[in-house]
This record gives sequence, C-alpha cells and structure tokens, in this order.
Amino acid sequence: MSNDRPELDSALYILSASKLAKDIGTGMLAFLLPLYIVGMDSSLFAQTPVVVKAGIIATVFGLSNAISQPLFGRLCDSANRRKPFIIVGTTGFVLISLIYANTDNFDHLVFLRLLQGITVGATVPAIVAMVTHMSTSGTRGTAIGVYSTLRGFGFGLGSIIGGVIATYHSFVIAFYICALLGITSLVLISLFVAETHDSVQRDKNTSYTGYRPEFVILSIAMFMMMAGIMIIFAFLPEYEQRLNTGKIYLSVAVSAYILVRILFQTPMGMLSDRIGRKKMIVLGLFLNIPVVIGLGHVESVGQLIFLRAFQGISMAAVEISVMALAVDLAGYSVGSRVSLITASQAAGMAFGPLFGGLLAGYVSFELPFYLCALLLGIALILVIEGIKESPYDKGG
Repeated sequence: MSNDRPELDSALYILSASKLAKDIGTGMLAFLLPLYIVGMDSSLFAQTPVVVKAGIIATVFGLSNAISQPLFGRLCDSANRRKPFIIVGTTGFVLISLIYANTDNFDHLVFLRLLQGITVGATVPAIVAMVTHMSTSGTRGTAIGVYSTLRGFGFGLGSIIGGVIATYHSFVIAFYICALLGITSLVLISLFVAETHDSVQRDKNTSYTGYRPEFVILSIAMFMMMAGIMIIFAFLPEYEQRLNTGKIYLSVAVSAYILVRILFQTPMGMLSDRIGRKKMIVLGLFLNIPVVIGLGHVESVGQLIFLRAFQGISMAAVEISVMALAVDLAGYSVGSRVSLITASQAAGMAFGPLFGGLLAGYVSFELPFYLCALLLGIALILVIEGIKESPYDKGG
C-alpha cells in the first residue's frame, strides 16, 4: 500500500531544534523578571503597585516586539534573506541577558526589556517565513505544529528551570544561564540552518496588496488569546502571596500551559489540515473564555495549574490554525504579510499583563479576568461571521 501523505522537509526539524536553547532562556526571563523587580529601586515608578510594575515589564517587551515585527518582516522580504535577522536578533538577546545580571534599578530594567523586545522582533518574521518555505499547503498545519511544539517546549521548560535556579541559587546565575543558552542557539543557527528564499515566480491568485479583512480578524483573535494567557504574569507576585506558594510551584503553573500546549500542537495542526482551520479557531476561543474567568477565582496553586493546562489546549487549537490559515492567504512575501499576525500576538503579550495589573492594582483583582473573557467573546463572534475557510483547506 502506498503512502501518499506529504513528507515534511527535514530542514524544518533542524530549524526547530536550533531554536530550543534560546526559547528556554526566553521562558526563564518571562517568568523571572516579574519576580526579580520586587523591592527594586525606581525613580519613575516609586509609588507604583508591584502588580503594575510586573505588567509594565511584560508590556514594554511585548509592545516593542509587536511594533518592530512588521518592520523587520518587510526588511527580510525586501532583502529576500532571513538568516541574518535571526543571527543579529539572537546576539542582542544574549547581550541584554548578560546586562540583566548587573542591573538593580527598575527604570533601567524597563529600558533593557524594551530593547530586548526589538531584538526578538527581528527574529520572529524571519523564522515564520523559513518555516513556511519548508512546507507546502498540504503540510503547513503539521509543519507549524512541529515547529511550535519544540519552541513551546523550550519556553515551558525555561519557566521551571528559572524557578529552580532562583530558589536554590540566584537570579544572577539564572540570567547568565539565559545568555549561555542564547549563545548555544546562535551557534546552532549559524552552522546548521541554511538560508531560505521566496520563490521567484509569484502566483497571481495568491498575491495580495495590503491586508485582507481576514488578516485583521485573525490578528484580533490572536491578540485576545494571548492577552488572556499572558494576563497572569502581572499577578505572579500576588498569586505568590494569595496562594501561599513558592517560585517553583508558580513556575509549574506558568509552564503547565506551555507543556500541555506542545502535546496538542502537532495533533491540532494535523486536525486543522483535515477538518478546517476555522473550526479549530472557534473551538479554541470558546474554550478559553471560562478558563480566563476561572483564573480570577483560584483558591489553590493546584487550581491555577489545572486552568493553565487547559489554556494550553485552547491555544494549541487557535495558534496553529491561525498561522496556517494566514500563510495560505498570504501568497508570497510571507514575512511581511504574516507579521501582522505575529505582531498582534506580541501585542497581546504586552496588553494582557498591563491591562490586568492596572485594573487589579487600582480597581479589583477579578475585574480584568471578566473583561478579558468579554473581549474573547467578541473575537469569537468576529471569527464566526468574518472568516471563510482557506482555499487550500480540505476541511472547507
């Protein structure tokens, strides 16, 4: 019996594996920095509640990342080169991680985190373009699932490693390890990942000028999903006190989302190839609404871990399907066109913690979770009414 299932390009696995080390460092920083700032001196934010400060740290990174991605997406498409952007961005990640280890002022840390968002923004559109160049329309969901699984595993593992190192050693040691992981990733990418290019021949049926309305709706969906997931980073210091728990258990709660998500990403990608991208996006958005509300009412770290794990399932359904559908619609110049989606994802990372921190710090702890759930509901309606299945979609 012949097997006519499309095969994935082996280079995809090499690219995904090369990102693993750096993403462990990324996960460590995302978890450690909101806790590192507690008690830190500040001139500009001296009277600011700690939940707001934690939100600011996450926001400046996500915002600078979101703003820079479309710019770098256009640049890498214009040059028709991706690898230099990854190398330069990863180098910036390494240098800033080293500087964190010698920073004890909150204002300085905010500026450094902003710069690091820009360096990471240089890498994202380039990497997404390389992944799509290594796949076809029939394997795109699977390819993005494989890449996101390995990348997500690094991020989730990083949170746990960061919690253990900060508990038994110090934040400073953790930052040095982040830099070392970035160097490892830099070496692997430089030596073992080949450059990819857009095809010279462009299909008139898939080349668009500007952004189609579907891109805007998909971007809103990704923004809302990421805001609902990242909102808890502003609450890490508050959860630590309310739930009477330590950094290691909190790191497990943060990582539960990632580790469960990676278990479901490749299956969700394969499922989206078979039954349709839109169905998976609707399912993921719907599942995340009650989970976000529940995060505002947890009474134990066990409940927090369970809800975060369930968020991993919902995000796996949405992220893989959104990216696959966006690439199907993008045609050529994938980096610049799909960067609207990845930038919105980064913007959600920025909005969630600050939105949550401000409302929790000045209004009430539960309010931001209810409002976030409402925004997810709006995104769900937009997807149902405004998205059609991909023209390549077997499930359409």
